[in-house]
Amino acid sequence: MRKFSILLTLLLSATLLSFSQSTDSIRTAWGHLYYHLYGKGEPVIVLSGGPGNSCLQQAEVAAELGKTHQAILLEQRGTGLSVPTPMDSTTVNLKSAVDDLRLLMDHLHLSKVAIYGHSWGAMLAMNFAVAYPQRVKKLVLACPGYYKFDAGFFTTHINNLRVRMGLHEIGRYDSLDKKIAAHQATKVDSAEYNRIIRMSYIYDKTMIDSILKKIDVAPSNTTMQMLMIQDLSRTHYDLSKTLSRYKGPMYLIGGAQDALSFYTYELKQIHPSAVLYWVQASGHFPMFEQQKAFFETLHKTL
Repeated sequence: MRKFSILLTLLLSATLLSFSQSTDSIRTAWGHLYYHLYGKGEPVIVLSGGPGNSCLQQAEVAAELGKTHQAILLEQRGTGLSVPTPMDSTTVNLKSAVDDLRLLMDHLHLSKVAIYGHSWGAMLAMNFAVAYPQRVKKLVLACPGYYKFDAGFFTTHINNLRVRMGLHEIGRYDSLDKKIAAHQATKVDSAEYNRIIRMSYIYDKTMIDSILKKIDVAPSNTTMQMLMIQDLSRTHYDLSKTLSRYKGPMYLIGGAQDALSFYTYELKQIHPSAVLYWVQASGHFPMFEQQKAFFETLHKTL
């Protein structure tokens, strides 16, 4: 298993290096924080979703931004090569994720920077802007995730996914969900479960296999995901009480058919100055589903 882990690490490094201009890391008390640079010019930090997703999921976005900017693609702590020791609640939490962004900026001598984030990455970007508003030039948030942890939000989230499923998919989803909860699911079961859920996140179902290759381009770190979600729940995460501390520009890019678009609507309500753009015929991954329209909008915001 350790040999496989080492080989996977080398493969991810080679893949990222093939796209990025350079790869480097910052030595910390818990290990190394890795990042990848694309292009030259005005810097913009790129944050992938999850929590726990590989930064490779947003590598195409970083490469596109690298045509006009210097895109800084961060391997967030607990993902990819940035694996902390130990991997527990003391090293993986919202505060540590925010501190890592500050560390990255200090290391690169950036006093102020634009930040792009997708889904969970948008959540992290907003939390950094609340903690260090003077260091954020602008926020560009693609299909942002939860702005607060709320039981009603979670119920709406799940119901919005279920309403996009047919009768067969709902039956399989419920059956597989029970097997996974009972720790009886096989790898084939888990793959089918993931495919059913992902189908509800995209607009054009005929694109599911090609988009899955981009969404699941590298394994997510489920331990990091679990630890971060536990921390958000424990700390009563709620940006509706704090986001007003950030006074700078904020741009929202949403998939018009995203099952999670209600987060984007409500985020606009709690931060009325945000400028909202919709990408039609797109769900939660407009950078894959409608790449041309998404990139045009992204460049417009920057």
